[in-house]
Amino acid sequence: MKAKFLVIGSNSFSGSHFIDHCINKNHQVIGISRSKEKKNFFLRYKSNKKLKSNFKFYKLDINNDMSKIKKMIKFYKPTHIVNFASQSMVAQSWEMPLDWYRTNVISSVKLIQSIKSMKFLKRYVHISTPEVYGNTPKNLRENTSYNPTTPYAISRASFDMHLMQEAINFDLPVVFTRAANVYGPGQDLYRIIPRSIFSCFSKNTMKLDGGGLSKRSFIYIDDVVRATYKVAIRGKKQSIFHISTNQEISILNLVKKIFKFCNSDFKKKVIIGPERKGKDKIYSLNSSKIKKELRWKPKVSLNEGIKKTINWFELNKKKLIKEKVTYQHKK
Repeated sequence: MKAKFLVIGSNSFSGSHFIDHCINKNHQVIGISRSKEKKNFFLRYKSNKKLKSNFKFYKLDINNDMSKIKKMIKFYKPTHIVNFASQSMVAQSWEMPLDWYRTNVISSVKLIQSIKSMKFLKRYVHISTPEVYGNTPKNLRENTSYNPTTPYAISRASFDMHLMQEAINFDLPVVFTRAANVYGPGQDLYRIIPRSIFSCFSKNTMKLDGGGLSKRSFIYIDDVVRATYKVAIRGKKQSIFHISTNQEISILNLVKKIFKFCNSDFKKKVIIGPERKGKDKIYSLNSSKIKKELRWKPKVSLNEGIKKTINWFELNKKKLIKEKVTYQHKK
């Protein structure tokens, strides 16, 4: 029987690209998100010719609509659930931590309790984050101890630990992914790469927290989607998989690279601001496990990926320039 996917957080950047990937493989996909669908230029699957026959969307919120979600799951009987939903902003989690714990822990636990007895489910893919490791040395492997440093990271680590023990003790078909910093066309404009591009094409200046000295690995969305799909279809249950490149770059050098590609003046547009509380200086994921077990490897270089993202912005410039660049919090 061909896999049928339920994607929770279908409006998210990664979730919407994953849906497009599954539709291209002729899977039936049900998407749910707490907000109505975004504008078409943020959702790649909207231009997919197979969309009408392969995809259904429901506006449902794991915080408020759990009984409806449970009924929907029983009706559609998806073989695979991929959960991208979370409160994901780091800095804002200090201001309203209860919202982060509600979504990322309490409601996530309720969701698992609702589906744990559903025998038709072949895999539950939990999209986690390397933030759970905190400020740790390079070459992080999947068994690295957690050391979260922000309310956001603590909420994710808490549920990750709970979910793993649920999976082990009740033999649930759960798999985890933790990806490096994902980017590409369609990403929310408040994220560092699209925000930098936005600044290049507008009159806006941008603030660089802490001078951009922290280092990250950035990975193109198409590479992450391919990896996530492989994990969903072939990942051994109760496993964790890192998804990353081997290239690290400081945020400062990343922004300078973007400004250079856009022929914009970095010195005139960028303002150095204070560092965020609890920000991790570096985390570098070792992805040898997924490369060996699932034969995955990244294909898109950072330079190529940034240029693809700039091209998306240029194609949609008139519409994007009217969008808000700041994060809009939703409870």
